[in-house]
Amino acid sequence: MPLWSERVVAGVETLPGADHSYLKQLCAPDGNDVRGWLAAMVARMPEPMALRARDLLNSVENCRFFQGFAEVAVVSMLARQGFEVRALRGAGPRLELAHADGRAFFLSVLSFVHQTRPGGDDLTRQRLVEALSRVASRHRFVVLIRRWLPHDLDPEPVRRSLELWLAQVASGTWEGRYAAYEDDNVALEFCLTGERVRGSGSALSFALGPFVAHRAMEVLEPRVVTELDRYNAGADRALPLVVAAVSDQPWRINQGYLRDFLYGRPSLTAQENGESRFTFGGAGGPCAFRDPLYRRFAGLLLLDRDPARSHEIGARALLNPWSDLKLTPDDMGVSTFAQREGGAPGEMRWYVSGGEVVPLG
Repeated sequence: MPLWSERVVAGVETLPGADHSYLKQLCAPDGNDVRGWLAAMVARMPEPMALRARDLLNSVENCRFFQGFAEVAVVSMLARQGFEVRALRGAGPRLELAHADGRAFFLSVLSFVHQTRPGGDDLTRQRLVEALSRVASRHRFVVLIRRWLPHDLDPEPVRRSLELWLAQVASGTWEGRYAAYEDDNVALEFCLTGERVRGSGSALSFALGPFVAHRAMEVLEPRVVTELDRYNAGADRALPLVVAAVSDQPWRINQGYLRDFLYGRPSLTAQENGESRFTFGGAGGPCAFRDPLYRRFAGLLLLDRDPARSHEIGARALLNPWSDLKLTPDDMGVSTFAQREGGAPGEMRWYVSGGEVVPLG
């Protein structure tokens, strides 16, 4: 059974009012290559995994479609390294993967769909900055963008409000250096630099933000912990668990946040021949990999899509050195944070020979 028939592709492509749908975007002519990759991957999958993928990937609902895409992406990445799906477990579902050498684990795939238009964040920010650069004032200021902007933002009301504030500053009726603009969709802060505009220059000195790493962790961490709790509460815990978190836009999370969540604070860091090493052990604070409740948590995979690179998936892996399941960077095939070869448990480094992208093909 084909993943999409020609009739389905033609019908979805002309579906009115569904331009936001990933399935409709995929059915456009420039989606041919990705459609072909997905169809080839699903064709190699055993039932009932293939049946589930066909159901999800034929949905115009983005959350369902992207869950299917995420599962196919993770399974195909691990299939390159010799792992294959043996079974689906539960209503989630949880996938059972096994290697020819006998190692096996459960895989939970969590998908994350942004509410903003893919690729639109930077363009919207640029439109806001250009509007604020036209503010008529001799007082220079900076702006802090506290969260991502809606793709349909009209920056003119912000610009007019800013000009009213700067007029009060010029007249001496405003006390202090700070002001804020906030509504249901926008949160901005402004600060006077104390400088005056010279010549025909702009009053806007520079824009900062949004800084979203901590917000991304606020979304990622509870989803992962909830899945670990669901695994612990279930009857089937025969195998260790690997969790894959797949985003429809790039993860903007720095390595420090991930290390704190999974390993705790390192007791020692070192640099040798350009290589960073971290040693975790002792009282490093609460962390997922060393929590006795989550001792079966074997690794976290982070995958994401960059709208500018439709034929690749970004990927990296962070492995638990205290797990009974011994996974290695070679098992992942991508950049992996893992126990250093010859080192003690908890002595970690990045192995980047696998790269940070997986080609769709």
